[in-house]
Amino acid sequence: MLMTGYFLQNIYNHQHENQRTGICSLKKEEKMRTFGIERERFIINVQKKVVSAIDDLLPRVHQIAREQGISSNLFTYELFAGQIEDRTPPCSDFKKLQKALLINDGILLEAANGLELSYDNSEFIEKNRVVAFEVNSFDKRHQEIWTSISNDKKIAASIVAAIHVHISVFDETEVVRVLNICRKKIINELIRIGDHSNLKRIKNYQTMAGTNCIPPKFVNFLEVMEYIASKGGEKNVWDLVRYKASTKTIEFRMFGATPNIKEIIGYVRACQNVFKI
Repeated sequence: MLMTGYFLQNIYNHQHENQRTGICSLKKEEKMRTFGIERERFIINVQKKVVSAIDDLLPRVHQIAREQGISSNLFTYELFAGQIEDRTPPCSDFKKLQKALLINDGILLEAANGLELSYDNSEFIEKNRVVAFEVNSFDKRHQEIWTSISNDKKIAASIVAAIHVHISVFDETEVVRVLNICRKKIINELIRIGDHSNLKRIKNYQTMAGTNCIPPKFVNFLEVMEYIASKGGEKNVWDLVRYKASTKTIEFRMFGATPNIKEIIGYVRACQNVFKI
C-alpha cells in the first residue's frame, strides 16, 4: 500500500488543532509508543559567524545540565566542531516532548550566554559564514572520518543541520516492515515536509554520505542486522531512515533544523503516520 503526500501531510497540517489537548490523538496501540528528538544547531559568535567552539561550550552545557538535575548525556557534539546536538528522553506525549525541548533550550542558552556565544537554528548556511572547518576533539571515530574525507565532503557535512525523529518499535517484524515501506516516494515526501532550504541541506547530506540514502529492502530482521554490521555499526549507516538497535527505534533523519517546536511536533506526527500504513 502506497502512502500519498496527502496522507503524510494530513497529520502535519492539523498539528495546531490537535495540540490543544497537549497529547497526540492516536489509536490505543499507538499510545504505547514513545518518540524522541535529536536537534543539531550551529554555534555562532557575536559577528554571527559559525565558530568551532564545541570544546568550550559542551563542558559548560554539561555542568549547567547537572546543576539542574538533567542528564548531561542529552547534550553532545557533532562531526563539525561548530555544531552542538541536544536530545530528548523518550516521550509518550507531546506535552512531555515540548517540555523536554524547552528545558534543553534553556540550558543551551545559559551556557552560550556565559561564553558570548549564540546559536543559529538554520538547516543550511553558506560556507563563507564558517570561520574554520574543524572536527570536534572529543571523538576518535569522528577524527578518523574527518581525515579520510575530501574537503568538499568536509564542507558538505559542516554547513547543514538536521532534526532527527526516533519512533519506538514493537518487534523485529515491525522493523523490517517500516524500513521496507520507506521507499523513495515516501522519503521524498518527508524531505519536503522538513525542507527550508530548497533542498540544499539534503543535497549536501547526500554528498557527504556518497549515496542516495534510501535503505535497501530486507527479507527479515537478520538481514537488517547484517546490513548494519556490514557498515561497521549503526552509527555508520547513513540512510535517511535507519534502525537503531541501541535505542530500539526507527530513526528518521531527513528533516531540516528549525527552532519551531510546533513544527518539530509536526515531524513526529508525519513519522508516526508512516507506521500506520
